[in-house]
Amino acid sequence: MTKDEFTALPAALALGVLFDIAHAKLEQIPAPPVPRPPKYDGKLTRKKGEFCWLSEMTLEDLEWWCGKKRESAAAGGQYADSDAKAVARLEQWINWRRLFQFAIWSGKRGDDMATAAPPSRSPQMHKWGPRQQSNGPAPTTQPETSNDNEYGF
Repeated sequence: MTKDEFTALPAALALGVLFDIAHAKLEQIPAPPVPRPPKYDGKLTRKKGEFCWLSEMTLEDLEWWCGKKRESAAAGGQYADSDAKAVARLEQWINWRRLFQFAIWSGKRGDDMATAAPPSRSPQMHKWGPRQQSNGPAPTTQPETSNDNEYGF
């Protein structure tokens, strides 16, 4: 087969020909793992009081923020532990985004199932909601006291 004949083939047939030629070598090479999409979405604080979802960020933005968080974690300080955790979370997203740069993510945000907007250089910003109470007992309200004489005591 000449170069002109090969390049004239439809892509699916050309790939089949290449596979048939390289079959013996390809059998010896293990298939690379394909990263699964992250199950949970993450939040990244971008502006004071606002965040964006990691699922709606581009690969370039994820890599940039990962670099910033890595520098901050290496420098130590008050937020070193949380920045190290953020680096691990960002690396999961980066591994997936490298292969699926324009894919629309679907998964869990907190306890809810969600489908993200497409990745964007300017993802939508969201306001942080009120902080939830700690795992301690729920606050109780004291009932209004009444006059005990009304009940005949």
